[in-house]
Amino acid sequence: MSSEYTIRHPRMDEAQELAAVHVTCWEQAYSGILPDQFWNEQALQRRIDSWRQMLADPAHRARTRVAEVDGEVIGIAQIGPPREDDLDVEHELYMIYLLAEHHGCGAAEDMLTELLNDKSASLWVLRDNPRALAFYRRYGFESDGVEKDLGDDRGAEALSGIVEIRMVRGSK
Repeated sequence: MSSEYTIRHPRMDEAQELAAVHVTCWEQAYSGILPDQFWNEQALQRRIDSWRQMLADPAHRARTRVAEVDGEVIGIAQIGPPREDDLDVEHELYMIYLLAEHHGCGAAEDMLTELLNDKSASLWVLRDNPRALAFYRRYGFESDGVEKDLGDDRGAEALSGIVEIRMVRGSK
């Protein structure tokens, strides 16, 4: 693991690389929790298509950060407007993923700080993800008691019983 990383905005031509990191991080974090369909070849293609759309939008690129080591993407993070009306926060952390072999190098912290600094924000995280919960708590996020079952939320039986909790810090 190299600790010499760079945090930057994504480039227009990086959809495939960002999608590969995204899917690999999902597999590393959620294997045994989510069905394998989230990191198979079809999932990768869906992520490539999604990243192409996001990178074509200057607003999405402005709200996204990439961590790289030696020219290789090792992590991604993205914020945006809050998606829930019941919160009075400035942003929602849509994603933050770092390849497992780079955990602890500081890149996730730096992406989070660059995107949010000390601004109010919310996020959703799997209730059964102690590593992520501890990470977010270090940066002032706490559960506000709101939960959702992914099976109900996404209408997918295969996700039934997998629960996300909402974490919030600060308010406007």
